[in-house]
Amino acid sequence: MATFYNPTLDLPFFWLAQALPARVVGFIMGAVQGLNLVPLAGLAWTVLAAAFPATGGRARALAAGLVALAGFLGGGQVGLIGTTFYDNVISLLVLGSAWIVAAGPGTLFGASGARAFALVAAAGFLVGSAVGLKQPTLPFAVGLCFAFLFVAEGPWLRSFPRRFLLSFVFGLGVLAGMALFSGHWMLHLWTEYRNPLFPYFNDIFQSPWGVAEPYRDDKFVPKSAAEALAFPFLWVADPEEVGEILFRDLRIPVAYVLLPLTGLLLAGRALAARAGRAGAGGAARAGVPWAASYLLVAAALGYLVWLKLFGIYRYLVPLEMLAPVLIVAAVALWPVPPRARAALAAALLVLVTVTARPGNWSRIAWTDRFVEVQAPDLPHPDDTIVLQAGYAPTSFLSYGFPPQVPFLRLQSYFIHPDHGDILLNRRMAERIAAHQGDFYLLVAHWETWTASSILPRYGLRADMDDCRPVTSNLDEPMMLCRVYKDAAAPAAPAPGAAQPG
Repeated sequence: MATFYNPTLDLPFFWLAQALPARVVGFIMGAVQGLNLVPLAGLAWTVLAAAFPATGGRARALAAGLVALAGFLGGGQVGLIGTTFYDNVISLLVLGSAWIVAAGPGTLFGASGARAFALVAAAGFLVGSAVGLKQPTLPFAVGLCFAFLFVAEGPWLRSFPRRFLLSFVFGLGVLAGMALFSGHWMLHLWTEYRNPLFPYFNDIFQSPWGVAEPYRDDKFVPKSAAEALAFPFLWVADPEEVGEILFRDLRIPVAYVLLPLTGLLLAGRALAARAGRAGAGGAARAGVPWAASYLLVAAALGYLVWLKLFGIYRYLVPLEMLAPVLIVAAVALWPVPPRARAALAAALLVLVTVTARPGNWSRIAWTDRFVEVQAPDLPHPDDTIVLQAGYAPTSFLSYGFPPQVPFLRLQSYFIHPDHGDILLNRRMAERIAAHQGDFYLLVAHWETWTASSILPRYGLRADMDDCRPVTSNLDEPMMLCRVYKDAAAPAAPAPGAAQPG
């Protein structure tokens, strides 16, 4: 599947890994990911300035830095440092977009419409760029865009036309960012595969290169309303509800509890005010800070979209980083004295920080290069095809082979001979039938069953007694086994074969 992902985000790492030692590459990646502290501190400063206006500049700067640090030390985020998932890289664009909007309510609702629309267009462009680089960022773009419709600065109805235009222009910025960073790749996929999102949504685009399915991994998406409602608590109890590794982090669950509780408190204060009774602390704060409300609503909308589409925690890491800011924003709205709000927010931030347990994405010892592969010499590299089957990740091993050697993935989570006469299967079958040179099977030692279940479907047989190791610094040794054409075996998949219904 990843073969068809937009490669733009991977190119800087690829170039760095080609040119620099692994430790230097790791340092650069960690430094880039560490830049998340900047927008986090900016967002924290913005919320604190509105929530605690009497706080001095130095104290506010220190508090903003501590809130940002609490966001950066989340269990999901720390586990991703130095990895190439990029969820804590595109987060720079998501958090930057939120910062631009949250810091500028005076401009957004001021007299100058041009400045306001330029501001939200820039913010939309940032998060749209994130979506273009990595599509699972979409929930954050939706949340940041539509939050304008729900949060007002001043009278709600009177400001709606302005807020609608702000949301619309933000959306145009999102589309511009997506077009710039993924337009070229979507055009390539459309030109080659007749689906700009191939293989996703192929039930809609009907590309002949794949089966008519959405190719959507929804195994982590809650299956019922009750499960969806309790989801943050379910993944605290069992992290594998939302991913493949063990971790613990309470940032989002705490924010999840605070948001409806804050809504109830604000509703109660509003009712008390209508009845002529000022709530505790209410006299000091006549209105709700716009930045805090916007961030809370945007986060809630983004979370709901994520819950419906993905349910994979790694995609939620930008929200995990933002959660301490949201905790401060929510508590800042409570109708209690400022000291009580500050003490409660500090206690909650300490709680979520000290209880975090980062995940471990199978970290390994440093080697000279980020990726090191040792493959056996091929006697005829100009006339060789390497076949892949099974579910183990083996494509990265192609780095250790001569560049002219083609690789064909006959079976994986994405492709299978049982998919019938789709063009991917047909093209591979035609290429195998026409090839008169050497064949090899690259396979994990725990997936040798593919030699007898997959290769015969293409008229091939493997000599599992003629295998040599392919080693790397990233995984266990894999097997490279000789493969021969078997005249007695039928070539497959047969043209016109029925596709699974």
